[in-house]
Amino acid sequence: MLPLNVPFLPDTAYIAYLADLGPRIGAVHFSLYDGGLSDARVRLREIAVDTLVELLRRLPEPKKYLLANGRFHPGETYRVGKRLHRLIGRLTRLRDAGVLDGLIFADSYLLTALGDAAPKLAAELEAVPSVNFHIDAADKVDTLLDLVAACGFRPPGKLPLDRSLNRRPRQLAALSNAIRRGWPNLRIELLANEGCLDHCPYRSTHEALIAAANGGLPMDTHRLNRDLACQRILNRSPHRILAAPVIRPEDMGRYTAWADLIKLCGRTLGPAFATRTVSAYVEGRFDGNLLELLDASHWMAECWDLPNRSLPEDLLDRLLACDRHCSACTECAALFEQHARPKPLTLRPMGEWHCAPR
Repeated sequence: MLPLNVPFLPDTAYIAYLADLGPRIGAVHFSLYDGGLSDARVRLREIAVDTLVELLRRLPEPKKYLLANGRFHPGETYRVGKRLHRLIGRLTRLRDAGVLDGLIFADSYLLTALGDAAPKLAAELEAVPSVNFHIDAADKVDTLLDLVAACGFRPPGKLPLDRSLNRRPRQLAALSNAIRRGWPNLRIELLANEGCLDHCPYRSTHEALIAAANGGLPMDTHRLNRDLACQRILNRSPHRILAAPVIRPEDMGRYTAWADLIKLCGRTLGPAFATRTVSAYVEGRFDGNLLELLDASHWMAECWDLPNRSLPEDLLDRLLACDRHCSACTECAALFEQHARPKPLTLRPMGEWHCAPR
């Protein structure tokens, strides 16, 4: 089985569970939990950097990557001053403690600013492009690696490819082969369990709204997604979750020719979700509701039961053969109708619904 890149959470029982898995965990990714650095989730709390150091030290083996993957930051973050120096101080503390191998970045302005202001620190850290760069061609790899070098960071040890390639085997194989020829030291990573719309048309705006919220602007991203974006679409057409580029635990082995690492997401959903999801992918099977393993669409598990083990054995073959013209196809709708069962609607405070009335 491919090793996993999993969320790190400041929960002692979950950390002990990961430590027991040994080499099955190839990397962890974690938030700084600090107002000076935005990542791709709305920040709900802050944690002292010394607490993070103590907890990260309990996982000595896996590589540790800090999430610096917010889409943008307040303007003063890019200038030499108090905010940038505070961030550099925290990164230096993590690096000196031996619990930081690199940054996962989505904001190239920030990467450049860090490289200019702290060149010695940058030279000790990998800079890993975020999956939200949508890397689906070798020339994108070349451009991003040039950027990393120009900013003075170490080249990345891993590279996450665009999610959509999970369902485009010919393109995935071609890019994987190109990377292994041109950059043989790069581990190829695929994101398995996000569970968002394929080629989500709301993604760029969603990333910007999260960055704005983390920058202090009042922004209810959950309500916006529910009322105007992907959650609205999945509520009206829940079968579209089968078109999402998810890699089920049972199907990981099919990707070993193209990838070196499988990434799992869902760090904001808590240790119970993370433990269940990591366990499923470690075991290579899951007997429960498939929706309970998905990050962005985890709320669908309140609305539907989609028994993973009841899905056809050739599901992946059917999905990989799909021509992706969803408007002219009924395959996913038929599969969902056959296997999914609606759950009873749960009463919530006025205006707070997850499942649309059926």
